[in-house]
Amino acid sequence: MPLRNIFKNCTYYWGFAAWMAYYINHPLYTPPTYGAQQVKLALAIFVICQLGNFSIHMALRDLRPAGSKTRKIPYPTKNPFTWLFLLVSCPNYTYEVGSWIGFAIMTQCLPVALFSLVGFIQMTIWAKGKHRSYLKEFRDYPPLRMPIIPFLL
Repeated sequence: MPLRNIFKNCTYYWGFAAWMAYYINHPLYTPPTYGAQQVKLALAIFVICQLGNFSIHMALRDLRPAGSKTRKIPYPTKNPFTWLFLLVSCPNYTYEVGSWIGFAIMTQCLPVALFSLVGFIQMTIWAKGKHRSYLKEFRDYPPLRMPIIPFLL
């Protein structure tokens, strides 16, 4: 990672973390409108998406044998979380955005929603680039896959 990206990433994550923490921990913070039900549902979304993200990273890790430089088209494995590979090129980003949406619902806090939106925009840029490179590199790349959101984007 280039040195300038470290500063950009630290500014993004630390800046948003401070801003979110300020509002979430403020004495005047109001709990979510639907209370514990909303928090539990959003927590379930967050945890499921984190498990999905982990599963995708494990599938991508296992795609290339140790010491090899060969590239392959990622396909779903027996793990149901990887089935999203049928529809998108970068399901790790799909799951990550889902996690942050779950966190935004859980906290019902505007800075968290903005963090999720900015993250989604950046991950969409990365996913489009990865999708383009897959299409260029593999002639038999699955035609139904989209970069990050199934059937849409």
